[in-house]
Amino acid sequence: MTEPRESLFARSGLAALSDLSSPEWREIFTLLESEQAMFLKHESSFRSPDYIWPRDPLHTWSRAWEYPYVFHHLQALRGACNRGDFARIVDLGSGVTFFPFAVAKLGFEVVCTDVDRVCEKDLGRAATMVDHAPGKVTFSLTEGTHLPFNDGEIDAVYCISVLEHVARFDCLISETARVLKPGGLFLLTVDIDLRGDMELGAENHRRLVTVLRGYFEYRWPETTIHPAEMLDSSSGPYGHRPPASVWERRWFLFKQHVKTLLGMKTRPLLPFWLAVQAFALDRKQ
Repeated sequence: MTEPRESLFARSGLAALSDLSSPEWREIFTLLESEQAMFLKHESSFRSPDYIWPRDPLHTWSRAWEYPYVFHHLQALRGACNRGDFARIVDLGSGVTFFPFAVAKLGFEVVCTDVDRVCEKDLGRAATMVDHAPGKVTFSLTEGTHLPFNDGEIDAVYCISVLEHVARFDCLISETARVLKPGGLFLLTVDIDLRGDMELGAENHRRLVTVLRGYFEYRWPETTIHPAEMLDSSSGPYGHRPPASVWERRWFLFKQHVKTLLGMKTRPLLPFWLAVQAFALDRKQ
């Protein structure tokens, strides 16, 4: 079950800067901008002051590519489903964003999962205010790496720039494989550390790919991107920058403290240097 090869997203591998000048990317990105704008119109009615994640995730260096990539593949999945079928999709590490609502409009039942109880509260309120017909958006709180679903009950899982922040990502990958139906779709994007001072450096990246290959097969093979064409955190229309305001710096230092307590690697207060990689995978039969 694959989409036409002509699509620039019909691949696994690194994001290309040239993708962001293509008509295909622009069409999907414009649609998602509209969806995010409608979502944010209701924000004051559902957003808790304790919610700490970005309010405008679409306009960041990596999400500007990741969201269109995932949305494209879910559009293709919707087209392959029988008319009237409501496939069940999991947003793994969802936060509270516009994206599951945009996916639900394709005709999916989207179950958002996160370890943050603030997300549970805010997303529950958002689901009563933000239009997402004909689909459905719900939330299920996760505990650690366990996913609250039965074996083989999920049609697809997408996970956008979350797994690289999970110390035991091998457990979460095995859980994803467990809850997916045989042949079910796993759309994964990760930030790759190009400098060596963040989580997914060369060693962990090798381990990630090895673990993925134990449970999944590539729906689309990896396509090589020339280094000069690679989208990274310093390029694109929404390049990353180091924390600037007092609040941003305090939040950065707080995260560093938490990572230290968890035994995770921390990094200096410098601009990120990251690339983003996507995987379009099928659960092995």
